[in-house]
Amino acid sequence: MKKIFLINFILSTTFLFSECSDLDYDLCIYYSQYCEWSETASLCTEIGGGGTGGGGSGSGPYEFATITESDGLRNGPDYRDGVLYYPLDGNAPYKNIVLSPGFGGNSASMSSWAAFYASHGFVAMTVGPNDEIMDSHYQRGEGLIDGVQTILEENNRIGSPVYGLIDENSFTVSGYSMGGGASHDAALIAQANGYDYVKAVISLNPTVIFEDCNLCPANTYEGETYCICLVPELIAHSLPSLIFAGQFELDELTAYDGLLGQDIYANLPAETDKILFEGANSGHGFAELSNPDVEEKVLAFMNYFILNDDNYCENLQEIPASASQYLTNFDCEQVMVGDLNADLIINVQDVVLTVNLVLTAGDYNISADLNSDNIVNVQDIILLINIILN
Repeated sequence: MKKIFLINFILSTTFLFSECSDLDYDLCIYYSQYCEWSETASLCTEIGGGGTGGGGSGSGPYEFATITESDGLRNGPDYRDGVLYYPLDGNAPYKNIVLSPGFGGNSASMSSWAAFYASHGFVAMTVGPNDEIMDSHYQRGEGLIDGVQTILEENNRIGSPVYGLIDENSFTVSGYSMGGGASHDAALIAQANGYDYVKAVISLNPTVIFEDCNLCPANTYEGETYCICLVPELIAHSLPSLIFAGQFELDELTAYDGLLGQDIYANLPAETDKILFEGANSGHGFAELSNPDVEEKVLAFMNYFILNDDNYCENLQEIPASASQYLTNFDCEQVMVGDLNADLIINVQDVVLTVNLVLTAGDYNISADLNSDNIVNVQDIILLINIILN
């Protein structure tokens, strides 16, 4: 009953907490004052507008393919209609990302983003809520964690195209609108349960709802009491977070005052690496639609925080031309090439660490790549020894 009340409250105080492209056919027709159904694209679009949703059309260097439940992909209990996108001939083991849609959207709503990630060498999985209308932010967060479990199982499913190709220690959670807020719920769930393989959050125009009558002021609506707010105690996770928001998003989502991307950034712990990219003159669909600046920051974030490539740190500090506000709370450390243990001395310990990287085919480390060929191999060991000897 409380869930129904909260949904009715939000819908009664704002038109929608998603773009038209989030809606299925029935909801698109219901909101025909604002949206229209495109038979050609099989997509709900804004009247006089449009947009296909997602973050591009697979613009990276890799071809990709998909795995569905009919192909043997696990059907998780906390989500619906999972689809896994994987690169062909990419650099395994693959880092992974799981994506959840906004209100009214299903797994297919995030397909363009999944294609984008797969074309850039990541495994990406889209998951839809079990109930596209009634599932809460928290339930969608559980769906993201359940999607992580499916990828882990796919890595061990004999016959799967990604069998043995998954990095089981690297998952990012992401989503748009409600799904974007749910990615922070997923971060909190992972932290509470010790799932340290969940490494980062990318939230696209997120909304959140946290209800806690000990921390939030009580209000009433049609005789029901609710306590909804966003305070630091409710979003205290440590995962690096990239947050996109619209400059005028609050004009569309008045019921989410204090519960949007800008508020999430402000309330995340100061110790959590975080970025806020507020799109100038934009609303709730800023990061849902294809946007070169958004895609650039997404890739820089994944390369820096997930692939551990320090070359991308400076990019994350640069303010995009399309930003009305761009905030970060971390600095780029100066990297001494050859100093793998960051003790400001190049010595035998660094040689040992470089040899271990080569022997174990470990993660790429820019400090060990002395000839800047994007590979750590014997040539780098020889150059490192020469530095020490000279």
